[in-house]
Amino acid sequence: MKERILKIGVVLFLIALLVVAGVYPVTSQAASGTTYKVVLQTGSATLSIVSINDGASVPQTGKLDNTSFTIVVESKLKTEKLKTGPASYYPVTLVAKSFKSPTVEYPMVGGGGTAVKALTIPKDGKGKLYISGGDVDYSVVQGEKKATVKFGDGKTDPKGSLFIPVITNSNLTSKETGKPMQVAVQQCYLTTGTCSITAQGVKGGVNGKSLPDNDTTKTLSKPLTGVPVDLDAGTGTVVSCSASMNAKNTMVNGTVDNITGQIWIMKISKQ
Repeated sequence: MKERILKIGVVLFLIALLVVAGVYPVTSQAASGTTYKVVLQTGSATLSIVSINDGASVPQTGKLDNTSFTIVVESKLKTEKLKTGPASYYPVTLVAKSFKSPTVEYPMVGGGGTAVKALTIPKDGKGKLYISGGDVDYSVVQGEKKATVKFGDGKTDPKGSLFIPVITNSNLTSKETGKPMQVAVQQCYLTTGTCSITAQGVKGGVNGKSLPDNDTTKTLSKPLTGVPVDLDAGTGTVVSCSASMNAKNTMVNGTVDNITGQIWIMKISKQ
């Protein structure tokens, strides 16, 4: 018993010395990183080409400025090997619960009142902020049931290239009644590179449509390209292309297809 007490005393004494010296157990250093607040600036916008019940397609636009969220950039640099060669990056997390976006209102296609659209992110997005060697461009071919995504264009992108896959939910409610009408789930890839989407082999009005090529509203840049992130300057722009097919909509008593392009002009500040 005396030896056991002595051993415990030695352990406690060593821990006390470590604390005094400023050295703490590894568990207190968990997942070190830097948190940044992001606020989207004027010019941030979304454009969807929409078809209801496989009818003719029409564009719908909305502003995204004042949308805000936080990202956490981990402190440990990691490496990977891409087709273009070795790459170095910091892991990045877009924190879902921090995401706040103003609602967007627009007339329902085909009449029937006003739709109120709220954009949400249901779970954290895990991405990469490249210091070197990144290739963050992509293109999407959207079919009736699934999408085919080609990642990378075979060219190395500049320092500050960012790529974050996220799932977004577009929640539509009726302004007149407050009743939910539709939830459109989209797999988005936020990128500082270039992206595009084309609908092929689908029913209805979005078939053959492409973004940004078929953007008649001049909401998106052509090509749709972001701007590398500069954390010191607090700047960067991400873009994305995605789609939602056959989303059930109670107001139109049918389904809605859309292909969507977005541009997020970011103001980034350290927290």
